Order: sequence, then structure tokens, then C-alpha cells
Amino acid sequence: MQKLSLYVLFIAVAAIFSCKSGHDNIDLKSINVKVEIKRFEKALFSVNPDSIIESVPKLSNEFGDFFNLFGEGIIHIGKVEDPEFSNYLESFITDKMVSETYRKVQEVYPNLDNLNVEFTDAFKRYHFYFPNRSIPKIYSFVSGFNQSTVLANGILGIGLDRYLGSDYINYPRLGIPMYSINDMKPSKITSDCMRAWAIGEFPFNDSIDNLVNNIIYEGKLMYFTKKILPEQPDSLIFGFSPTQMKWCDNNEKQMWTYLIENKMLFISDSFIINKLINDAPFTSGFSQESPGRAVVWLGYRIVSAYLKNNKEITFQKMMMLRDYQMIFNQSKYRP
Repeated sequence: MQKLSLYVLFIAVAAIFSCKSGHDNIDLKSINVKVEIKRFEKALFSVNPDSIIESVPKLSNEFGDFFNLFGEGIIHIGKVEDPEFSNYLESFITDKMVSETYRKVQEVYPNLDNLNVEFTDAFKRYHFYFPNRSIPKIYSFVSGFNQSTVLANGILGIGLDRYLGSDYINYPRLGIPMYSINDMKPSKITSDCMRAWAIGEFPFNDSIDNLVNNIIYEGKLMYFTKKILPEQPDSLIFGFSPTQMKWCDNNEKQMWTYLIENKMLFISDSFIINKLINDAPFTSGFSQESPGRAVVWLGYRIVSAYLKNNKEITFQKMMMLRDYQMIFNQSKYRP
């Protein structure tokens, strides 16, 4: 009898663990993908300012398209071939705030070994689901707090100075709101980057740019991120605190009822849409205990319902779908 009880307990625990993990059993060791982040910021700040003119061609040769992206799209000093490019780059690397930030980055990130492992596993899963899609080259950089992530053709960039920890003293001084600072920590890098990569790989279909389409698209991005990073907690992936996650669980029906009763699903006012889907201290129209972007969690729930109620649709096929109204209609979502 005791053996039977133990066996039943084991089955129950296994079932709970299985439900909790909720991801496909993928043999990562069999997938030939390896990610190693190239540390552009180290190469850049090791340059002697007195020899900047000679160093630019070397950096360009080593970092190629990313160096062009950094100058033109991240710190906005123009193209490498512009006559004043070297002078502007020198001003950037000798700026007191920027150089101090770089030193802090080296303190927080003496190496990127853990990130390399996380990204390798993430892109192994990505390759498993989408074998015909390419794996990006990944670069880290310091931009003077300009950008967290950047995308270009085959490139993913990480602004390490935007992930120095929620206790980093200079973030409040820069006027960054606390609800954003809470997510500016090392553990948020992979989920932010994988979501960003999904935006580039599965762009928004803006032919009908209304709220429900935006909610479902954002829900797809979060479903993708959770699928690629199955070991990370929902609170980290969504950027919500555990208390805020619990609030969403407890108020799903009330949130949905609010949107329905106020006839908001099909509004196309970009100002209102942005207030609801962008970062904020709380979601406009909901309780102040709600997280910003709570409607994105609703979008994730709709996408989950769609896959649950349409079992012939795979995760891969769902990510390719751009008819968000169809996903909504066929989800049979009932909070």
C-alpha cells in the first residue's frame, strides 16, 4: 500500500512538473548551434583616442555591418566614410559619462559566458522550430543609454549599459521611470532580445491597425518568447512582478469585460493603442495595481486559446499567420 501511495505521488508530481514546464522535449545537445556574443564595446574603448583615424578601418574590418549600424543607427554620428566620423567617434569614447558607463559595464559583465549559454540554448530551440531561418550574429555595445536592443539584417545588438541592474544609481538621474528601471537588469536580456528578434522575423501586419490586432500580435511575440525560453518564469518574460502576474490571473475576466463594454477592441486611435500596449506604471483604464501592458498578457491568453482550440495549427504555423482577426475569432476566447 505504501509503494502504491508513493507511486501515485510520483505520478502526481511528474504531472504537475510537466504542466508547469509546458514545453516540447527538445534534445538541445543534438542541435548544432553555438552563439558567442562579440564584445564590440571592448574593442571600441580599447582604442587610443590619439590614433582614432587609424583605428576606424580596423574596427570596420573586424565588425563590418555592425560598425556601420553603430555609427549611423545607434549613436547617430553618421556613416564611416563621412569626413567627420572619426572626430565624432573620438568625442563619444572620451565623453566622461560614456567612459564611466563603460567601466561599470565591465564591472557587471567581466565576461558573457552565462549569456552565451542562454542564447545558444534559445537559438537551438529557434533552429528546431524554424530550421530554414538564419541565426543572427550577436554584438554587445555601449551607447550612452540610447538603445537596449537593435536589429538589422542578420544582426542582433545588446546595449549592455541598459542592463546594469535596477539599483544602478544613474538610471533615475537620467529621468528613466521606475517601471522601466525594474526591467533594466541582466536577467532580462535574453527575453528582451528574443522578443526583438521575433519582431524582425515576424513583422506586424498593419493593414488593419486596431487594438485587438495589436493585442494579438503582442501576444504572439510573448508566446514565441516563452516557447524559446521555457525555463524562464512568466514574470521575467512579461516584465511583471509576481504580484502583478497574480493580479492579471485574478482579473482576466474584468480586464476583458472593460475592453468589451467600452467598445475598445476595434479602435484605431494610435495614441490610445500605444497607451495600452507600451510600458507604463499601470495599464490605462485598469486598476493602478495592474502592470503596464496588461493587455499584452490578454493577447497571450487569446493566442494560447487559439492553439488549444485548433490543434491542427502548430506553433510554427501560428507565428506565420498575419490574420489576427481570424486568430481572435477562432480562439473562442472566454476568460
